[in-house]
Amino acid sequence: MAPAATSSPAALLPLAASLVLLALVPLAASACSASDRDALLSIRAALSESRLGVFSTWTGTDCCSGWYGVACDPTDGRVAELTLRGEAEDAVMAPSGRPASGVMSGYVSDAVCRLDRLSTLVLADWKQITGPIPSCVATDLPYLRILELPGNLLTGVIPSAIGSLSRLAVLNLADNQLTGGIPSSITSLSSSLKHLDLANNQLTGRVPSDLGKLSMLSRALLGRNRLSGPIPASVSSMARLADLDLSDNQLTGGIPDGLGSNGRVLTSLYLGGNRLSGGIPASLLRSAGLGILNLSRNALEGPVPDVFTAQSYFMLLDLSRNRLTGGVPRSLASAAYVGHLDLSHNRLCGAIPAGPPFDHLDAQSFGGNSCLCGGPLGKCT
Repeated sequence: MAPAATSSPAALLPLAASLVLLALVPLAASACSASDRDALLSIRAALSESRLGVFSTWTGTDCCSGWYGVACDPTDGRVAELTLRGEAEDAVMAPSGRPASGVMSGYVSDAVCRLDRLSTLVLADWKQITGPIPSCVATDLPYLRILELPGNLLTGVIPSAIGSLSRLAVLNLADNQLTGGIPSSITSLSSSLKHLDLANNQLTGRVPSDLGKLSMLSRALLGRNRLSGPIPASVSSMARLADLDLSDNQLTGGIPDGLGSNGRVLTSLYLGGNRLSGGIPASLLRSAGLGILNLSRNALEGPVPDVFTAQSYFMLLDLSRNRLTGGVPRSLASAAYVGHLDLSHNRLCGAIPAGPPFDHLDAQSFGGNSCLCGGPLGKCT
């Protein structure tokens, strides 16, 4: 029997070279998934916008190519991002370089939940989108990392299962007409949520007592709602919290001790326009990183802690319209910078210290107190 034929190493070289070349040729991006395209068209059918023409590019069969606001995963053609902003500054919507402002009406279709590989959903600042947030957003979009629906006329409640979105890093539902409470499940996002903005809605109930579990959170903006009850003590333990806004609610009780004692992390704190009582924690005014502090329009009492240092740098310090007593803290003179200071409409007494920062402030910063004098209020008698 004749021996079997074998290929020499030299004969195999062209084949190996061909395989290498094939490996180096980039794969073409997958075309749009037909089911995702149908879902996008259903979303478009529920919305109406004519000023900017954001949907004018939504033509043809490949939604991954040239459809404004749509981005796909190049490996499988699944829609990964849907980003439509009414205040647009990109070259497509604002070719003149001036920001474009659009108006969109309609509602958020639950067809958005068929885009089950979505990581980013943004329908922002369209002013006239109404109706509820589809509850399936919280259950059917497991890859969602960014959910931004601010600046519309959305009504109803925040989906109760919002805490199921284990990858969610940004939740922005500000400037709508949402009602109900902050879902308790939101604190399940302890390892992912970094930005929470629910400001300027009609939310009621209490701030979750375990809000401090959100250990990754850097911004919590809950102002201009109808929230009641105390400020959770757990917020004092949020090591990454830089901006906290609870202003213009109906919060009661005291300011938690220790708030602002987490080094230089907390930079802005807005608690004005509530029903807070008790004293001002010294930790707040001693904080080296805090640059904006607004505690105005509450029922705070007692003296202003005299704990300012050379590291104190306040762009805004507003303690007006409370029930504060005692004198103006002399240690303010040692602060590195005090921009806007408002101690008006309290029960402060005594002479206003001389020198900076007091010498650049006007009478409005101190007016409406019991017996303050000196500085811009005139000589003490």
